Amino acid sequence: MILHIPRTAILGLLLLSTLALQGCLGIVWLGTVGIDVTRTSDIEFQSFENSWELAPQERQHLGLVKSIAIMPFVGDPAMAQRWTAVFREMTDLRVVSPSDATRYGIAGREQTGLVQRMSAESEADCLLFGRVAGQEPQKSFAGLKERSSLRLYLHLVSAEGTLMWKTELPFTMVKGAKDLDEEMVTHALLTHVRAQANEIGLAELGARNQRTASRSLPNGFDYQMAQPSPVVERPSWSN
Repeated sequence: MILHIPRTAILGLLLLSTLALQGCLGIVWLGTVGIDVTRTSDIEFQSFENSWELAPQERQHLGLVKSIAIMPFVGDPAMAQRWTAVFREMTDLRVVSPSDATRYGIAGREQTGLVQRMSAESEADCLLFGRVAGQEPQKSFAGLKERSSLRLYLHLVSAEGTLMWKTELPFTMVKGAKDLDEEMVTHALLTHVRAQANEIGLAELGARNQRTASRSLPNGFDYQMAQPSPVVERPSWSN
């Protein structure tokens, strides 16, 4: 006995099979994405806080800033490298990277004499110091990730040991099985800093900005004859 199956039934079965296969592929795709999300690390920057900047009339005594040395950051060496990229991208300064700075035997940050020696050896007009601190990481995503609330403390110091500006950058890091994408993090930091450059004093650094600032100086002001300010009232470097 030959069983005749209507053509419409065959088409229906084929359609159902196709939909079922697509559904399975969709479930597999969603599962893959979900697993990747639980494994991927991420970082989010908040607004800068407690920023302070040296008054313009006091900064004039320091002369033009043409170079900066990025010191190795305490608590997060990678963050120092990211800020090296920030200064190279946003300013015309000659930037000494943390890896180059370590050759000068960097040992501390509190002594003015040490700052002057480091500045002279690296041939930099100012130095950037940083420290990352935060709370103990908390488990998230059913214990598959660790979430940390961190804070970066930044201090920019002139060759004479004068504090030029300081700021604090809160950020949140979620650490999974996969490491952070450094290119993504650097891009996110650049975007964040560029949006708040004026608020934290970065707009005053770099040759392109100094040329603009020089137009507001009194006539006859000679940078070559400028002398370091003998005493500058400034807040402590401590947090």
